[in-house]
Amino acid sequence: MIARAIPKTGPRRCRLLYVENHADSVALVETLLAGRKDLLLLHAADANVGIELARTRRPEAILINVDLAGMSALEFMQVLRADPATEATPILALGANTAPEVIVKVLEAGFFQYLTKPLRAEPFMEALAFALEFAAVERSEQNTLMLRFGHPRTPFKESR
Repeated sequence: MIARAIPKTGPRRCRLLYVENHADSVALVETLLAGRKDLLLLHAADANVGIELARTRRPEAILINVDLAGMSALEFMQVLRADPATEATPILALGANTAPEVIVKVLEAGFFQYLTKPLRAEPFMEALAFALEFAAVERSEQNTLMLRFGHPRTPFKESR
């Protein structure tokens, strides 16, 4: 019998999906996250690819440029909210408009937080930390429900 060394796996890395079509903006976020070994940055250049990555890779948080061409950030969010696999994923909006009424509109639409361009390190890192904490609580609650009652979408059946 031949023994094989089993590689040690470290703690699971959280995934952040960034939906952005500007390479400079992606490079900035990569730089901000470079020291975070607990994070894996996923990138999609458009909303359709972002939806596919969100469904297949199940990121803990999503950052989306609200000024993308094609599908709007609101439509993107609505698609993800309609999917049980992504319905609770916090989505951070990133936009250039700093008008208070725009920010209120974005937040009322259901985005987790609104960040303004140019992206500043401290507010971004704080918002990301809060989103990841929220995601961890959500996943923990889902796991508890699944262990106790089965799949959370399955109606509870009382045992006799």
